[in-house]
Amino acid sequence: MKKILIRNGRVEIIKDRIYTVSLYQRSVYGEKVIKRKETFLRSWEPKKSKMAAAIGNGLKKLPIGEDTETLYLGASSGTTVSHISDLSPEGKVFAIEVAPEPFAKLLDLSEERDNIYPVLESARLPERYDFFLGHSPEIIYQDISQKDQTDILLRNMDKFPEWSYAFFMLKAISIDSSRRPEDVLNEQIEKLRRRKGIRIIETINISNYHRGHYCLLLQNSG
Repeated sequence: MKKILIRNGRVEIIKDRIYTVSLYQRSVYGEKVIKRKETFLRSWEPKKSKMAAAIGNGLKKLPIGEDTETLYLGASSGTTVSHISDLSPEGKVFAIEVAPEPFAKLLDLSEERDNIYPVLESARLPERYDFFLGHSPEIIYQDISQKDQTDILLRNMDKFPEWSYAFFMLKAISIDSSRRPEDVLNEQIEKLRRRKGIRIIETINISNYHRGHYCLLLQNSG
């Protein structure tokens, strides 16, 4: 694991292991949970969560506060959603997932945590859930393994133009498995840069945990 530079009040690094400070004791995906006074420490596993992989590989900025509102595209069963929920105990996580089976687990998670709002819908169609949010979220987080994943992100940015930061977990091998991942990455970076108002502030290779994946941290400069 690279030297971890990030410092956040609800993220702790203990002996090279990443934890989120949580109000909840139950393990979500088999992670270790440690009791500490009135809170808990939940192990944030880089092999299970691409955000944890990015932190483990040197992510410098984590612009998620205790009352941040996050739009999570491709929430699956809620592994990373649960840790973002820990980071923002007074905020909201709007979790979009289209597949019924993982959504059922996400729904169970939301019944235990009052800051997770699951939505059964396609992230390609933000016009079907924008009313649920009511306004632009501060953070857009996308983890969707589809060929048009960059277009999906841009469509949501257009629908929620006042976003501040976006985490884009780009899966290069889903876009084109016949090319080198770094070539696909560069092509998608150019596509993002052509869009006015998007600034790429960090690009992190997380292939040591998730093959063919990169974490891009974007800032709204518009």
